[in-house]
Amino acid sequence: MLDKIKDIFQHRRGGVLLHPRSLPASAEGNRIHRWLDFMHSSGLSVWQILPLGVPHTDGSPYQTQSVFAVDPLLFPEATEMFGAAEPLRNEFRSFCREQAHWLEDFALYMVLKRLYVGKPWHSWLAAHRDRDPEALEIIRRQYEDELTAVKWQQYALLEFWRGLHRQALDKGILIYGDLPIFVAHDSADVWAHREWFMLDDEGQPVYVAGVPPDYFSATGQRWGNPHYDWQAMQADGFSWWKSRIEYLLEWVDMFRFDHFRGLDAVWMIEAGD
Repeated sequence: MLDKIKDIFQHRRGGVLLHPRSLPASAEGNRIHRWLDFMHSSGLSVWQILPLGVPHTDGSPYQTQSVFAVDPLLFPEATEMFGAAEPLRNEFRSFCREQAHWLEDFALYMVLKRLYVGKPWHSWLAAHRDRDPEALEIIRRQYEDELTAVKWQQYALLEFWRGLHRQALDKGILIYGDLPIFVAHDSADVWAHREWFMLDDEGQPVYVAGVPPDYFSATGQRWGNPHYDWQAMQADGFSWWKSRIEYLLEWVDMFRFDHFRGLDAVWMIEAGD
């Protein structure tokens, strides 16, 4: 696959931005295959997509419930192809081991999110909000099947996409992804790693992110995402960032940072301002 990608990079390319959610339903269930065929016949060789994460109720792909997990509603074909969970399948168990650094927390977050009727994690009871080990172990025991189903769904999505990705490369098409620089406050990432964000004892942001004045806004923007504690992340060797990029590259051949300038300059805004 790497040789194929290197070969494709040697040529001038034209591409198109189209999020999978925009693809029309197909009675034959092959909407993405038809899209790849159309790109190939049109001489297009780069398919740019938006972030694939699970959105909140506003539907924004830039404010998701995990920077790792993929929205199953984007690819209902994956559920049809792989069916219900088969926890003894060796590939699935390997996936769970390799992705345990985010998958365990995401599954817990999704189950608790349902139990709390969609409320954000920072409004949960303190034992769940603050990740009390005994309280989480009770959830693991009582909802084992549901937790497994969440993990299986993510495994099925990746396996489904890998097949499509191989087809795209066979047609000379690269997939161009998107990595938002900031994350949603109500996300499995922030809930599981409060130490990497500027939060108070109750999980509320102390500072939120925004962008300084630029071409798009003369006064800058207040985005409201929790700010990173960069010193804490650096002390950890930026493991979360490395894992995040590594997993994204399981899905795409290249990606853009949104908002890349944030690696150089951002506003630190007091949360109450």
